[in-house]
Amino acid sequence: MEIRIRVKKWVVMAGGSLLLSTGYKTYDDLFEFSKNLEIFSAAYKQVGINFVDGVNPGDLMRKGLDAMLASLDPYTNYYSEAQTEEAMIERQGEYGGVGCRIVIKDNYPVVSEVFRGFAFSKADIRQGDILRRIAEKDMAGKSTNDVGAFLRGAPNTTVTLLVERAGVQIEKTVTRVSVRTKNVPYYGMVNPQTGYVKLDEFGSNCGQEIENAVLTLKKNEGIQNLILDLRDNGGGLLAEAVKIVGLFVGEGKLVVDMRGRTPESNRKWITERPAIAADLKLIVLVNSKSASASEIVSGSLQDMDRAVIIGRNSFGKGLVQNFFQLPYRTQMKITTSKYYTPSGRCIQLLDYTKRNADGSAGSVPDSLRKAFKTNAGRTVYDGGGIRPDIAVDEFGGESLFKYIVEEQLLFDYANTYRNSHETLAEGAQVPNDAEYNAFETECLSKLTTLLRKKIQDLLLKNIPDTELVKTIMAGMSDTQISASLKEHISHFRTALRFRLGLEIVNRYNNDEQYHKFMFAGDPDVASALKIIANPDAYAKLLKP
Repeated sequence: MEIRIRVKKWVVMAGGSLLLSTGYKTYDDLFEFSKNLEIFSAAYKQVGINFVDGVNPGDLMRKGLDAMLASLDPYTNYYSEAQTEEAMIERQGEYGGVGCRIVIKDNYPVVSEVFRGFAFSKADIRQGDILRRIAEKDMAGKSTNDVGAFLRGAPNTTVTLLVERAGVQIEKTVTRVSVRTKNVPYYGMVNPQTGYVKLDEFGSNCGQEIENAVLTLKKNEGIQNLILDLRDNGGGLLAEAVKIVGLFVGEGKLVVDMRGRTPESNRKWITERPAIAADLKLIVLVNSKSASASEIVSGSLQDMDRAVIIGRNSFGKGLVQNFFQLPYRTQMKITTSKYYTPSGRCIQLLDYTKRNADGSAGSVPDSLRKAFKTNAGRTVYDGGGIRPDIAVDEFGGESLFKYIVEEQLLFDYANTYRNSHETLAEGAQVPNDAEYNAFETECLSKLTTLLRKKIQDLLLKNIPDTELVKTIMAGMSDTQISASLKEHISHFRTALRFRLGLEIVNRYNNDEQYHKFMFAGDPDVASALKIIANPDAYAKLLKP
């Protein structure tokens, strides 16, 4: 049966006009792409033929591609054939390697984290170890990407290392393994009424891992509350984030609305399964390193008034990327859309279409952030990440405390402690009084040196008179500076001691031990326990 639809003549004429204008716009775009590709190709060819010193064609093209994509945003990237493995890691969170994170310190890579149960952990490579040589290659001046390329390889292959620990050089042979970082490294009970789940990343199957963890915790009689810890979680798979939200809100709920330029980039993500924890009070912990999928989970639960968000403002990444295959086994990751939480807000912080004078992306000013409403009528804002319902300053407002952490003084002392204590006695005070006093003495000495140099550099920058600056600095003795610092530290000594203990316990690769220690003094967990202990205050936060 043939169905015909009759449309009035003026509608046809208007539609034809729109089609013609759209067609001209498409033609203009195609012409501009074609023209500029031809120009680029000709310029690339002429440089390759005529430049006086000769060029490496691959290097020249790579620099051109990287510069072009850098003008868009940090997430749109090109992957060469040699970087296929790196692209796979980004997509799947699995790779052949050693299981660690590194930072560059004093021109050499230093192990900053060791994944429990993987190659470095099995080979007794520790946090703080300096990687002097990898596969007989000196690592001086190498970037983190360079070092990663040396460490990664097929599972069951070996790599030789020269490690420096506490001034002693140690040779190690490490067997690479298939590394799939744990999505849920730990879950357990904070107290008889409150469960806790730590989600490190949104890798494949993490929704099922969260479900298993929650169902196991619900077997505890008396459980009424759940803390979902998304701190330091940089995101991952969007589909898994939607599954996790569904565990707490049930099926048929809009979690995220993706909007882009192509039909494939536009999609509404809806929960598909019944809730398993609708009866539990829910707290979600976030911080400045909670990004992307973490913000989808926390933002949608906030918009639905399902969870109280506690911590610090999240990262503010409201962009979605997809991978595209290119010739010769190369590929690209391209930002294809922005995502919007159920209330309609996009939490993207940086606007890459508007650059500052130095080329950096400008952030959305507070005055331009738009207000949106949650289901219960609470006001939330776009353009600045997920703002917690209860903000917690992890340093208690003490800038010196923050400076001590950022300068890695706790990190360094914890490494020294681990190298002189093979085991951590069950129930032992960490650190004990003598150990904390030793740390504080070392900390004050290092702080005095660091701050003296910073003060001197600042003076020289503003007063370009070396002799005058020397005279000023001579009036500040190390004893005076140290005494002043000690007085300031006395205001947050308890919090500093807890933070040091947490660093030390983390060195012993025991998740149970680490989290039990953390529950006793973590300010975010303390804030969560305080609000869920007050049912009226919890309810008022969600439905004022």
